Formats: sequence, C-alpha cells, structure tokens
Amino acid sequence: MNDLAGERRSPRIPCDLPLEYEIKGLGLRDGRITNLGTTGALLTTEDPVPLGTEMVLNFRLPLTDRPLRTACKVKWVGVRSVGVLFAHLNFQEKDEIWRFYARESSKKRQARS
Repeated sequence: MNDLAGERRSPRIPCDLPLEYEIKGLGLRDGRITNLGTTGALLTTEDPVPLGTEMVLNFRLPLTDRPLRTACKVKWVGVRSVGVLFAHLNFQEKDEIWRFYARESSKKRQARS
C-alpha cells in the first residue's frame, strides 16, 4: 500500500456516496466512493479487487442526481479499498464533479470557521 496523493491529476474531496461497480464476468457489486475528483476516486469494497482491474462504475452525485457511468482502472489497492483512474468522463460529468467538489470544500471551510 503506497500513498499516491502526490501523484493525483486532480484534487479529491472526501465523500460517502453509494456505488455499483461491475467487473467483467463478475456482475454488479455494491461499494462506496470515499473520495472523488475529476480523474479518479477511492472506493471501498467488500470484495478484493486486484491492481490493474478494469471496471465500470455507476453512481449519482447529490447535486444533479443524474446517473454517472464510467469505465476505470484500479491503480492502487489497500485493505477493502481501491483507487481508480477514470478512463473517460465527458465535459458535463467533469463539471458536475467540480461543482460537487466546490460545494463540499465550501462546507468544510465554513465548518472550520
């Protein structure tokens, strides 16, 4: 287990979002997104997921409640968690994640004030 926070391509915001993920041949599984950015996320899973696994994520952001579906690849593996890099998000999906990030960041700053 290594810390990849310094290698991230975008900032991440802590969160707790329900997630369904699919690994080819294994069907749908449930998990949680525990941090999220425009290039990737940290997921908690009940099942171990090997490094390099390609998966498809299905989740909703609270601001829009529009379903997001994206392919990704596991780049980091921990105990019951995996870090994934999104294969492709369109401009609107990235914008929705940025707006979610901004809202959650603002809440955290206000809580510290």
